[in-house]
Amino acid sequence: MESLINSTYKQLDNWIDQNGSYSYDISDIKTRPIYIWIINLSQKSKITKILTAPAIILAENYTNFLREIFNVKKKIYPQGQAVLARAYLADYKKSNNETSLKKALEALDWLKQNSSPGYNKYCWGQPYNWYSRKLIPAHTPRATVTSQAANAFLDAYEIFKDKEYLQIAVESCNFFIEDLHWKEDEDGFICFSYTSIDNYNIHNASILVAAVLIRTWEHSKTQKFKEFGLKAMNFTLKHQNDDGSWFYWAPPDKIIGKIDNYHTGFVLESLEVIKRYLGNEFNSDSALDKGLKFYIDNLFEDDKIAKMTHKSIYPIDIQSCAQAIITLGEIKSRVPELTKIVHNIADWTITNMMDKKGYFYFRIYKNGRIDKTPYIRWSESWMLRALSFLMENKDYNK
Repeated sequence: MESLINSTYKQLDNWIDQNGSYSYDISDIKTRPIYIWIINLSQKSKITKILTAPAIILAENYTNFLREIFNVKKKIYPQGQAVLARAYLADYKKSNNETSLKKALEALDWLKQNSSPGYNKYCWGQPYNWYSRKLIPAHTPRATVTSQAANAFLDAYEIFKDKEYLQIAVESCNFFIEDLHWKEDEDGFICFSYTSIDNYNIHNASILVAAVLIRTWEHSKTQKFKEFGLKAMNFTLKHQNDDGSWFYWAPPDKIIGKIDNYHTGFVLESLEVIKRYLGNEFNSDSALDKGLKFYIDNLFEDDKIAKMTHKSIYPIDIQSCAQAIITLGEIKSRVPELTKIVHNIADWTITNMMDKKGYFYFRIYKNGRIDKTPYIRWSESWMLRALSFLMENKDYNK
């Protein structure tokens, strides 16, 4: 398994070197004004939903054709750069590979130079307009993107002890507290908003922020980071379902109860990171273990295929596969029994979703169709990090 992981990492790394960090994105067609207009129209009534269905299906199934029609350009994504930096830093930490170090530093420098405009703190968003119940303009900083970037700088700080990297993470934490929206509930717990201009309550986004706050507190000893991190963590723990799962949306948002693979993985990974940095102060092991049990029992087929939701295998999404490797790899250091499942997921993903050119496919659909489009932000960066994560943890290769 060690040789497979190492060779796959090298192939994917070489593909990224040859093709660069610019790529299409799974959301680029959906950010076109005409698509947003169609989505708005579809939500007006049952009749308009039926009438606009063909156009929505067309966008889902003939994306590359539409990219040519609308002259969509490839872009570079802060989230992709952050996750790539984390992968390269993990490889450097394991192997002292100077090439990986150079790539990591280049990605971190790019992030420093491309923080979202209009804010006096380090924060990042996506370079496109995005419709999610309301229009989120391009570059609006997001909790999800900023948390990954802050984690990349924290990874670098833990290796090099360069205070500049820690200061960037500190500024990002101040952005979370001062620029995202949050309100204490009756227990004094909070849920951070998804972006700086909405009031959405979403578990994975909020607890990703919580993990960065706790991690930055450990190094900076800024007490408010710990206080806010604990409040956000406890909010998500409070709203864990009886079976151990979490819905995507959090109260008070009363939206369909979606439970999917990679967002559940983000929650569990974040809790595990918080547990690591809090040490004996972490007293929610039962909730974490209950969530882990639901994750393993309900979101995988045959302990190797990452399902989309607890009710459906398809579409099999590469980010579900990558995040599963990261999440379970993070936890297995204290739960060694997970090693076999991580092996199985990695092996299945490499066998079924890797192209001979060295990159990974986006999705496999129920009808057998495979969307083979490479996406740096969504697919390649996450798989490179998953692979480097396995390489970094030596016990994986025993």
